[in-house]
Amino acid sequence: MKGIKILLGALAIMAITQSCSDDFGPSYDPNVQLPIDLATIDSYITTNNLTVQIHETDIRYIIDTEGNGKTVALDDTVYVNYELYLLDGTLVDTNLEQVATNNGIFNPNRTYERFGFIAGRGMVILGFDISTQILTEGGSGTFFIPSVYAYQNIGSTRIPPNSNLKFKIELLEVKK
Repeated sequence: MKGIKILLGALAIMAITQSCSDDFGPSYDPNVQLPIDLATIDSYITTNNLTVQIHETDIRYIIDTEGNGKTVALDDTVYVNYELYLLDGTLVDTNLEQVATNNGIFNPNRTYERFGFIAGRGMVILGFDISTQILTEGGSGTFFIPSVYAYQNIGSTRIPPNSNLKFKIELLEVKK
């Protein structure tokens, strides 16, 4: 009798799970989304006549300033300045007070200072983490991040789902 109750309970859970599986929208497949993201980013790059390099992860980037050669490794603490844009040019976030003020997103309740995190620990979106590892200390670059390495189909407060991002990052310091 106990075995039948367990079996019936398991079947009930499976039925409930199956009936609710589409309640939160279609499942997300990054393998399907990545080619869509890259086509959008490549169109942006072509339209704006940009010359980019392509990282092995498919992140497109431009090194604006070469650094001193000191690289970022996993578990290093890094400090950066950044600007985050949607591809339509909308500034979404920055740690630079003047940039925030100039673009109408200044928040008086926020502290504007260099931004620090530990590389490879999931403290930032994957595309941002990878991008800082492409730079060397003192360097800066512009990075085009596919949504699969950002906020995917969920989005964030000011970032719509499946948004590709443009980051301007200056790698200020690497602490080993």
